[in-house]
Amino acid sequence: MLINLTPADLDAFVSVAETGSFRQSAQRLGVSQPTVSARIRHLEAVLKVKLFHRTTRRVVITEAGERLRARVERMVLETRALMAEFREEAHLQRGRVTIGASPSVAASFLPGVISDFQHRWPDVEVVLLDDFYGQVLDRVTRGEVDLVVSPFVSDEGAFIFEPLMEDVFRLAVPRGHALAGRASVTLAEVAAENLIAMPPESAAWAVVRTAFAAAGIDYAPAMLTRYSLTLVSLIKQGLGVGLVTEMLSRAIDMRELTLLPVADADLTRRIGIVRARDRALSPAAQAFHELLLRAGDP
Repeated sequence: MLINLTPADLDAFVSVAETGSFRQSAQRLGVSQPTVSARIRHLEAVLKVKLFHRTTRRVVITEAGERLRARVERMVLETRALMAEFREEAHLQRGRVTIGASPSVAASFLPGVISDFQHRWPDVEVVLLDDFYGQVLDRVTRGEVDLVVSPFVSDEGAFIFEPLMEDVFRLAVPRGHALAGRASVTLAEVAAENLIAMPPESAAWAVVRTAFAAAGIDYAPAMLTRYSLTLVSLIKQGLGVGLVTEMLSRAIDMRELTLLPVADADLTRRIGIVRARDRALSPAAQAFHELLLRAGDP
């Protein structure tokens, strides 16, 4: 059941309870004395109790009034505290931003942005959730993250995608491999090797498989791994070759490997910010969003 009480009614009540005077309360609130009286009468009519004993000399709060005063003052304190929190969040003096990311972006591009953000706004907590492409998009849909930084290969209208940069896959082979001395390789040559790849739920799978399909070549990796670091370690041990992005290659130790461009295939992917179309960003998320845009390719 809705109760027809207004903030002005409660302000008048608290002021009269504190001053013991309708006249002083009117002066404090900047309204006429009849207005204060009308607000108190409205409160009493709605609550069906007497809040003050009125005499010609003074106003004394009743037992019911004391009970209401205790509740209202607690509510006012909590409201003021909440308003202070909102002000601090608006000025980035507190708050949280939750970022989703694909593993390769989380390992390479994002750490620098997070470091910059925390240097500027040390009182705002940054939470990073890295997961495969489909999973991070699901987090956006469920509202578990403010935004995602990831490759994007979907046309779903529920998301806003803002490109930040392009990244390209190159073939990683051990230094002693037969292809290591080449300036480039073809997609058919890649397919002829023991190819180690990321699984179907990764964004990498979608990009590479599309390139293979465009060339009319069957995409059939010999081994799958969920982690880029594992993929690189397997290649270093001579267990196969793999397609690694330039972005990731700058973040992990590739000294024992050679990276070769694939000359006859488009293995470029766009990386950017993905966010829900139907949700506004918090002040902290908006600030992080702006830093991402500055950090992306011009």
